[in-house]
This record gives sequence, C-alpha cells and structure tokens, in this order.
Amino acid sequence: MLFGQGSYIDIGSYTTGVTEYGLPVTNFNDASLNYNIPAAQRIGYGSEKQQHHISSLFARLNYDYDEKYILQGVIRRDGSSRFGENNKYGIFPSASLGWVPTKEAFWPQNSVVDFLKFRGGYGVVGNDAIPPDAFLATVGGGRNYSFGTGDTYISGYSPNAPSNPDLKWEQTSQTNVGLDAVLFHDFNLTLEWYKKKTTGILQQPSLPYYIGAISNPYANIGDMENTGEEISLSYHKKIGDVNIGVDGNISHVKNTVTRFAPGQLYKDIQGVQNIQGTVTRSEVGHPWASFYGYDNLGVFQTQSEINSYVSSKTGQMIQPNAKPGDFKWSDLNGDGKIDDNDREFLGNSLPTWQYGLTFTASYKNFDILIFGQGQAGNKIFQGLHRLDILTANYTKAALGRWTGPGTSTTWPRLTDNDVNNNFEYNSSFYLQSGTYFRIKTLQLGYTLDRNLAQKIGIQKLRIYLTGQNLVTFTKYTGYDPDISGSIDQGFYPQARTFIVGLNVGF
Repeated sequence: MLFGQGSYIDIGSYTTGVTEYGLPVTNFNDASLNYNIPAAQRIGYGSEKQQHHISSLFARLNYDYDEKYILQGVIRRDGSSRFGENNKYGIFPSASLGWVPTKEAFWPQNSVVDFLKFRGGYGVVGNDAIPPDAFLATVGGGRNYSFGTGDTYISGYSPNAPSNPDLKWEQTSQTNVGLDAVLFHDFNLTLEWYKKKTTGILQQPSLPYYIGAISNPYANIGDMENTGEEISLSYHKKIGDVNIGVDGNISHVKNTVTRFAPGQLYKDIQGVQNIQGTVTRSEVGHPWASFYGYDNLGVFQTQSEINSYVSSKTGQMIQPNAKPGDFKWSDLNGDGKIDDNDREFLGNSLPTWQYGLTFTASYKNFDILIFGQGQAGNKIFQGLHRLDILTANYTKAALGRWTGPGTSTTWPRLTDNDVNNNFEYNSSFYLQSGTYFRIKTLQLGYTLDRNLAQKIGIQKLRIYLTGQNLVTFTKYTGYDPDISGSIDQGFYPQARTFIVGLNVGF
C-alpha cells in the first residue's frame, strides 16, 4: 500500500506580564491587581521567542506477502526555518526488506530452528537542532562604550557572528543487517550489525580573534561514523511449578571522526576549571570527544632520576625545575621540553561496550526479578578536587601521596609551589576506567493464594520488596561511574533505595 501525507509545525512561545509596586497590603493573600495605583507604579512586560517552522511531505510504501516477504519504504522532504534559502529543504529516504525462510515450502521441519527472519535496511534522517537565524549575521546589544572626551556612555550594538548562508541539514544515514530467530522452542536470538554515518555535523568552529566576532557561527564542520554490533538472547521455560526467564543483551560500537571541513584540523570539545583548559578533543581518525592531554610516566623518586631524564636529541634535562615527588611527563615530540606540543590522545570518553541482564523466576506464589546493567571501554575524568578553590579539600586518595622515595609512584607530592604543574596539567593522572556492572533492581514478591484472597473479599493481593542500585562493581573512585558525560566534577550519585509495596485488586 502507498500512502502520502504532509505536516506543518509551528514552535514558539510568548510571555506577557505586569508588575505593580506600592500595593497597600502587607501579605501575599491580600494582594490584588484591582487596586487603583498610579500608572507609574504599574509596569507591563512581554517577550517572544523566534518561531521555529517545520514543513514536511512524505510518502510511504508497505508491502507484505504472507508475512514471508516484507518491504517498507519512506521518502520525506523536510523544510526548516533554521536554514536559509540555499538549503532550507532536505530529502530523507529510507527502506527496509525482510524475508522469513521458515515460511518457505522448502524449509525442513526440525527441532532446532523454529523461526528465522533476515532483514536489512537503509535510512537517512535530518537534524536542525541549532538556534534560530544561525545562518544570518544577527546583531546583539549590550556592547556599550564611552564616546568622545566626556563621560557619555553609549548603548552599543554589533554583529554576533558572521553569516553562513550555506548552512544545511545535518544528516545521519544508517545501514543495518540482522536476523531474528527462535531456537529449540525456548530461545529467542537477535543479531544485528549497523553502520551509522553522520555528515555535516552542526557545531560552532572556533574563529580567530582578529575576526572580531562576539561568538562563533554555526557550520557543517565534519563527518563521523559509528559501526557496531548488537546481540540479544532470551530464554523462557516452565519446568513444573517453576517459571524461568533470562534476557541478556550486549552491544559494541566503534566511533570515528572521518572528516573535518577545510581549515578545521580538530575541535576542542570540553574543558574543566579554567586552570586545566581543554580536556577532550575531536580529530580525524579518533573517537569524538576523546581525552587529550599530557601523559605521566610515574613519579620522580630522587634527584638523580630527574637529572638523568634528558633529551636524546639535545642531551639537556627535560624537567630541570622538577623536584622529587613530581610527575615525570612524557616528552612526546622529543624536543627536550614539556609544552603544549607534548599533549596526546589518552583514551575514549565513549563506552564501546554496553550490556544488560535480566533474570526472572517464579515458584508457586513466590517470584523474583534481578536486573543488572553496565558498560566498558571508556574512561572518566575524575575531577572532584577543585583547583580553582585554594581551600578545597583533596579526595582521600591524597593520603597515599608521595612523601619520600618509594612511598608512591602514582600520586605526586603536595606543595603550594607546584612549578611542575602536577595537578594543573590535564593529564592521564585524572583518567580512570569507567567500566562497571550494577545490580540495578532486585525484587522479591509473594502473591496470596487466589482462594484465600477471595475469602477476604479481594481478587488479588501481592506484597513485594524492591531494592534499587544495590551494588556496583567498579574500580572507579568517584561517586558513581554512571554519569551524564565524561567529566565528573561531583555528579550526584544514584541513590540506593528500598521499597515495600502492596498490590490489591478488588
């Protein structure tokens, strides 16, 4: 069947209000807008946000023959007011195919494969998540200045950022191939491979200061790829009075920046505390927002170690100002000094593995549910210590700091004169494994026998005890490895909770 349809969306907001001063009341309950007060004490205000208009036309084709051959296709044309006339509209097609060979006449009846479906698809979607009028050189206020020889202060206006009339839709295309199967009557298996490519990523590149722009314009700065695999397997079986269910899934993804626009060699993404500067960087050939900084090679134990750490090219000491107990920094480019050119990529901020496991079981009137989930392959910047607050406490790990030869090879000395930048450098010292597995939910329940429930005038009664976030297996030393983002400056940890509940049906 073929369908065609269109849509139009207006998104915006308006605000109006009034403030009155000098009301003859002393408490909120007596306040009223009906008092007759001088006009000068009644101030009205209003505001409106830039409208966001989206118009769409799309056609869809569905074909299903005996649930054996399946075809779906969609093509859509979307327009957004956030782009100029050059690229206001985008075309986004998608299609998927499915084949169920177990429905074919030639498929042999067997006790191994009960159901098998092969499927594949390709689709493109668009993204216009940028501010309104980002393609224009808008003018902003608040750029006030003094003029002339007197004390005259002038309200100033200037362009916010250069225009970009060629700004266009960010597009993400995805190709996926997979299969679904039922094996041995009780196992459900899903396998999937996908490749997702995002082109024309909408970000703000950094412009040189001599341009004179107050802010950076939006642009389609580059492309990125995600390639991954997903596996899910479930088993459900009733054995006598026991019902058992096990559901597990695991996914793997490899993220790579594949292109930047001409003149854009990389993009610094996140910083932490003005002292440390940039923490993550995106560059072609590396995952998006990878950690970028200095690598430390341990802690100098003696002055002789400092003296012997010399450049193979120049023969000079690489860290002449270091003291015993300071970090030994990697001289990446071998020029005999430690500076910005010695920074390198230190790890992935994005998990490459994510997994989950659910176990359910019931025996007569008792039931249990256990759910766990986790991730692996990423690092977290553990920035709990505030370098910008001189009186802030260190974490308890500082108790194991270097205090003399042989005391520590991982924690430097503490000093008020940190000329070696032990803590101020954004370095591998702050990076920790983000791998964890957490028992997210554990629930025990008991359901009263139906006959007993009916004798007391109810249809069903179930009592249960639930624990959430009970235990987390991880080497991460922060509050919680399951944080929003990759930089931890004190995310509030997920609370361990216990709930007792009662479900009653009448």
